[in-house]
Amino acid sequence: MMVRTTVDAYLRELEEELRDLPPARRRELVEEIRDHIDSALGESRTGDEAEVRNVLERLGDPAEIAGEARERFGIRRTKPGAREILALILLPIGGFLYVVGWVVGAILLASSTVWTSREKVIGLLVVPGGLLPAALFGLMSGGEVCSELEMDGRVISESCSGGMPTWLAWVLLVVLVVGPIWTVFFLLSRMNRRAASA
Repeated sequence: MMVRTTVDAYLRELEEELRDLPPARRRELVEEIRDHIDSALGESRTGDEAEVRNVLERLGDPAEIAGEARERFGIRRTKPGAREILALILLPIGGFLYVVGWVVGAILLASSTVWTSREKVIGLLVVPGGLLPAALFGLMSGGEVCSELEMDGRVISESCSGGMPTWLAWVLLVVLVVGPIWTVFFLLSRMNRRAASA
């Protein structure tokens, strides 16, 4: 079962990388690679996870296979431009521009042809609002809030409602800061990898 999952994930990534090829050529190439994998695994004695990984490594990275296919069919990959750079800027800090900046960054990310659908989903899920939620959380996460009940000028009761524990507040703050930064570096590395293979 794990073997099939690994092969399917590889083929999905290959199909994403081939998205700028015509659909018929894309299907043909993916089927050709699938047949090659099945044939290589059919000759395998063990057919275990290690053998599958060896077969996939011999085939090569899906981005490289897609690059060779584009070259063979004379198709030029879209190079990153201002749209992608602006998306990478607005996703982490656009929330500070009345949240509209983050929305514009998300639209630019979604409309880009440089990133795969999976990469776009990661970019949109990990940084909703960018660093704005971290800043708001940092400002609002105070300590305990206490109130007193007075009668005739004397305090009769005092009640305090504690916020979240300090350690949990720090963990959430770190996640809210690291998430958007990691996402931008992830998208940037994918964009640069594709630019190098264009």
